Amino acid sequence: MSAESAQPYEALAALIERELQLVSERSFDELQSLKRVRAELQSSLPATPPESARATLERCRQLTKRVEIELLRVREVLLLELGRVRQAQRAADGYAPTRTHTPMIAATA
Repeated sequence: MSAESAQPYEALAALIERELQLVSERSFDELQSLKRVRAELQSSLPATPPESARATLERCRQLTKRVEIELLRVREVLLLELGRVRQAQRAADGYAPTRTHTPMIAATA
């Protein structure tokens, strides 16, 4: 594969590797920006890639799968953390004093 024809596909692989890093760091805002850059790059690629890009595209496919798996893992961790927060909130609510509603009486002179 010539260096010129390989460059956009190597750039794509580098973007996906960065996505994987951002997911593991939970940098979701930066991840959104990077996904737009990736979409622009992908739309600029030819509909039929050159045969010489096969290995790089296979690497991109594997990296994309890793990103999906990492997103699922982070989602599960976040759901567990949310469950713990809810449980702690319920426990804290149990210790809160009972609130009674007392009407406000307006005094006028």
